Amino acid sequence: MKKKNEIEETNKNLIDIESLLLCPNCSHRIEKRKEVFFCEGCGAIYPLVNNIPVLIKSLDKRKLMEARYHSSVSNIYKELHQLRSYRNIYYHLQSLKPILELGSNVRVLELGCGIGYDTTFLLKKGQTVVATDIAIGQVLEAKKELVKKGLVKNAHFYAADAERIPFADESFNATLITAALHHLEHPAKALSEMKRCTKKGGIIIIAMEPNRYEWLGIIGYGFTIFKKITFFLFGKKIFKKTLNRTENWREPNIERTFSKKEILDLIKEAGLYHEKIMGIWFTCGFIHWLITLFNKISTKNWYINRDIERFFLLLDEFLAKIPGINYFACNWTVWCRNRGMGVRSRKQYS
Repeated sequence: MKKKNEIEETNKNLIDIESLLLCPNCSHRIEKRKEVFFCEGCGAIYPLVNNIPVLIKSLDKRKLMEARYHSSVSNIYKELHQLRSYRNIYYHLQSLKPILELGSNVRVLELGCGIGYDTTFLLKKGQTVVATDIAIGQVLEAKKELVKKGLVKNAHFYAADAERIPFADESFNATLITAALHHLEHPAKALSEMKRCTKKGGIIIIAMEPNRYEWLGIIGYGFTIFKKITFFLFGKKIFKKTLNRTENWREPNIERTFSKKEILDLIKEAGLYHEKIMGIWFTCGFIHWLITLFNKISTKNWYINRDIERFFLLLDEFLAKIPGINYFACNWTVWCRNRGMGVRSRKQYS
């Protein structure tokens, strides 16, 4: 009897979410017809892949490359980005704090959900989460992971473009995007969409976005010179396997970073009010970058000892409290509030 009630509740939640769907092409309501979603407004048809709706209008070349790449690495994404590491767990939970504090009776939209890392924390709190990503492979992997963990009851999965969110105005109590805004060609458009979909007074979180600090470019330039000298002395043949491996895992993203002013200007442009901006990952950022590099050039999955990692995390927490030092953080996390002022329809920024 209990299982039957759970199935009925899941189906009711699904119907509730589906009633919020909009066509990403014309913003008309869409509905499910047999094995597709259909828009009566423009006649667009959106297919289902393994029962996951793909609510994306035609993609440009760059977005297609993004979707294909992230789908291709979905099965190794956890190891590639060290998602089991203590620093990731700590700072992801920190970024989600305002949403987690809302309790269980809320509806949350996640953009760029990846393999469902942050979705897991929210579902454990009993929240209803709509997990979306432009890469269908990532969404499929997220669903598979959450099925394993027994957390799919309140989870809903869609392939969607963050710049054309297929949900009605004020559908969610909170929205979030983690380590994905810098992948977008038009980040201001995505933030405006997040505002549109979030209820007045709702929470919007932009987490783990890379900071722009000019001297990091000097390090990158030095690494390029070192690579050229190494190839000149030893030849490329010795490094053929490594080069092929790193080339396969090269992200086709826009090389975008955000200074503190730039990310706050984007937030302001979208009509959002930021409540707190945190500079995170100082020493931890370089540890993460180096281990990611090792993971890409070798066949071994590298991790750092958790006790050592805790030390660097405490050091980072200390550095973050020193005035002026946070300008040199590796990432930004921003907590925002939708005050409901200056809401723009999608047509105004299309």
